[in-house]
Amino acid sequence: MAHVAKYTRGGIQGLSIHLDRKTENHSNKDIDASKTHLNYDLNQNQGDTISRLNERLEQVYCMNRKDVKPVADWIVTLPKELEDKTADEQKEFFKETKNFLDKQYGEENNISANVHMDETTPHMHYAFIPVVYDKKKEREKVSAKLVLTRNHLKTFHDDLDKHLKAKIPHIYERGVVNGQTVGVESVKELKQLKTQEKALNTEIEKLTQQRDDVTSQIQAKKGELSEIKFIDPEIETKPVAFQKSYVKVSKNDLHDLKTQASVSELYRSDAYRLELDVQALKRENWELKSKVKELTRKLETAIEPLKEKLSMANTLIKEFTREHWGKETSIDEIASDLNADEKQTVQKNQSEPKIDRDRGPSL
Repeated sequence: MAHVAKYTRGGIQGLSIHLDRKTENHSNKDIDASKTHLNYDLNQNQGDTISRLNERLEQVYCMNRKDVKPVADWIVTLPKELEDKTADEQKEFFKETKNFLDKQYGEENNISANVHMDETTPHMHYAFIPVVYDKKKEREKVSAKLVLTRNHLKTFHDDLDKHLKAKIPHIYERGVVNGQTVGVESVKELKQLKTQEKALNTEIEKLTQQRDDVTSQIQAKKGELSEIKFIDPEIETKPVAFQKSYVKVSKNDLHDLKTQASVSELYRSDAYRLELDVQALKRENWELKSKVKELTRKLETAIEPLKEKLSMANTLIKEFTREHWGKETSIDEIASDLNADEKQTVQKNQSEPKIDRDRGPSL
């Protein structure tokens, strides 16, 4: 019924356009422009989302980096049990939800509480600046990481559910944790994320193995280099009369010198080639390390929302199945059942005879 997204500065402008309906050319085809007049903003401060954001950011510290996410947005969907309620009762639900969120994140940090009635299902966008107090520097600062912790997200739905039950029991019974939060599409999305995680892990293992192989090759080449020894021959020499620049050697020694010089040249050539191989392998090793690092970063990026969604999904599904079926069922069990159903459907389709309109079923 509720999920949160975090935005960098680059994505806030687009979010503001959507929240405040600043355009009539919507990319979201679910928006019914004829109902846009029914939308309302529960945030009573002056201005729009962007102006409120800028005003609050002037009062708190925010790091000037592209990856900083100064805005988070909870999307809270109207529970199915309230879809038949009056407009005033639905508004009461959104107001009380905003009160809960204000207590969680501070009303002064709320920059939008837009309720959209012109889409498929009524919902509220609660956009806010995640602010914490920095005790060391004695100032407020923006930190989505410290505000939206895993433990906080894990208990969020239950806490909101308890709050609404206590504040509006006359219209709200059990709408947040009611089994509607996680549907088949959500399970499929989680399965896709798991598949993505598995593929990234496989690629990382493959590249890591290649990197280890290259490292072994480098060590082997260095070993070959260390074994190359240039011979220092012991040749008997005699001075030449009146020729200080020359010495006499026997014919046999001269032949040995020529042979050893030729062998030494080959060794030098091999050493140079091996050194080039080592340099090439080092470059390949560096590239593989970079690829592993980049894939690891992508994996962490893909896994983080997966972990949050899995945690939230498991909590909700277990509570729902425990109440209605008398046993807890995990997201993995549901995904496994979906896989089994898909396999049975494929097998059934393959076993059914193909029908030719002119000739009838083929046997």
